[in-house]
Amino acid sequence: MKKSLKRRDFLSRTVLAALAPAALAACNRGQDSREGTPAVVTVREPAFPEELARNRQMPRDLVMKMLDQKVDQYMQRSHHCAQSSFLALNDQFGLQGEQVAKALTPMPGIAERGETCGAVSGPVMAMGLIYGRGIRQLEDWDRYQQCLVPTGHYCEQFEKEFGTTLCSKVQELKFGRCYHLTDPGELADFQNSGATEKCSEVVRKAVRMAAGIILDDENLLPG
Repeated sequence: MKKSLKRRDFLSRTVLAALAPAALAACNRGQDSREGTPAVVTVREPAFPEELARNRQMPRDLVMKMLDQKVDQYMQRSHHCAQSSFLALNDQFGLQGEQVAKALTPMPGIAERGETCGAVSGPVMAMGLIYGRGIRQLEDWDRYQQCLVPTGHYCEQFEKEFGTTLCSKVQELKFGRCYHLTDPGELADFQNSGATEKCSEVVRKAVRMAAGIILDDENLLPG
């Protein structure tokens, strides 16, 4: 039976793994300098286990404030609840899902049809990267079932907070009406009614919910 690592052992192994490439690069750098060729050192991006450990060591309030800032930055750039919610979690937890962010482009309200809110789709995709099964695990039914537990819990929390997971109904809650966002005139009215600011409020709450589930899950890698 595979033994779980204590946090200290886990972090020690993580540090050693991170230092090993650097030590090799240093040796190569000395050799290259003798040959007059500058060495190129590749910096490895932190992966999920390391970032999970780091986030669990920080005060919870600080983690949530960092996520709020990321949401606001991405919302101001993209005006897009699905990409912004995903990217905030992606950055905070080292998920390395840039291609997923691209795939989320048409997801707000599922192509702006008033269907599933992008603040649901984005975090669910982030959680899928953490809990889901890859192409080599497509026969793993247990992993599929296990993935439904935290993602289902997230959807329940979102629905409890906003009364729905539908974009059209969230709009009614925040704006007093639903806009037909595929219509240019309606879209302009939506933006003029403070869409980015009001939708950012939804996204911040949604991202905090998802992050809380991830941080509290004792079944995830040691942190």
